[in-house]
Amino acid sequence: MLEFSEDIPFLWRLSAESGDGFSLVSMVIPFQAGSENHEHTIPTNVVSFNGDHEKLSEEETLEWNEDDINLFLKLLAERQHGHIQRLPHAPSHTFKVDLGDPLTIEIVNIVAAAGFGMALTVDDLLVADPGDSRPVLEPEVGMAITLHTVDGYKRGIVVGCEEAEAEEVVCVLLDCIHLGPCQLHQEHGHEDGNGDSDGNDIGSAIGGVNEGGDIHAHDLVIVKPHQLLPAHYSSLIPAASDTLH
Repeated sequence: MLEFSEDIPFLWRLSAESGDGFSLVSMVIPFQAGSENHEHTIPTNVVSFNGDHEKLSEEETLEWNEDDINLFLKLLAERQHGHIQRLPHAPSHTFKVDLGDPLTIEIVNIVAAAGFGMALTVDDLLVADPGDSRPVLEPEVGMAITLHTVDGYKRGIVVGCEEAEAEEVVCVLLDCIHLGPCQLHQEHGHEDGNGDSDGNDIGSAIGGVNEGGDIHAHDLVIVKPHQLLPAHYSSLIPAASDTLH
């Protein structure tokens, strides 16, 4: 369990995987123990892509932006039942986080995917429910949702949407979609490698093919608001009020 304040920067470390513009993304938190400086690193399974095809240095460090921090704190609070664990008698912006907790590591992966992921349009992989008259969800960043896919109901988190009447919503998947051979359109969602971790903007389409690969947990997908289902559709532990399928 580490103590954090607003004076401690959260950092991204991009480690070049090869010479083709791809880098592995890790979270780095510098901290002090006694008189010694240390850092805690959380590797993610997110791979960033430099759209300019410039060869990155072996490692590059970026500071988290406001969107990264806000998403992290919102997801952390929701998973702690609405309350971030703050230290007694500490400044209001000081809190404790268990960096070894699998839920914390999951949140770091979600934030990394939101900032650096390659967004996929997955319309062909989603199933329409005929006769479903439920109201369309109003998406907001950090909302837990469900997507009805050709491989069943999958959990996700909204990480990007326009203010009102959004036509596209960006989500991070929490479950894998198992597929046969298929084609997917890719979109480059977030710039990196230039000193910017730009949050949740929907980027310009670059086009691409995923030949027979699955859609993995922490992949970034673009969907329409009417394709979002409430989170309880994909509950891992159903409650009495849940909808079972």
